[in-house]
Amino acid sequence: MSALRDDLDAITAILEETFNVPATKLNFDETFGQIADILCRYGIVENPRNLRFRFILCMQEFFDGIPQDRWRIKHPAFVKQSEDFAIARFRQWIIEQIT
Repeated sequence: MSALRDDLDAITAILEETFNVPATKLNFDETFGQIADILCRYGIVENPRNLRFRFILCMQEFFDGIPQDRWRIKHPAFVKQSEDFAIARFRQWIIEQIT
């Protein structure tokens, strides 16, 4: 179980690092390719683009839970909150796939 925890932490670190990169230098294919490599260890063979789409759905869950007039997409704390939510939900999805 500690290997899974370590891999989930690695996935979290990969995603957090990606969000700290300037938008002009983002490489989501590389990011989700690294995540796909980790998930292969657990028999989850996913195309990196499918994982990216899954992550977007996790992010969408955050926005679906908040009335649009309360979105503060230019406020760094709000954006960070949406990223953290999506990462947590994505981790949860991964655990559901493994167990």
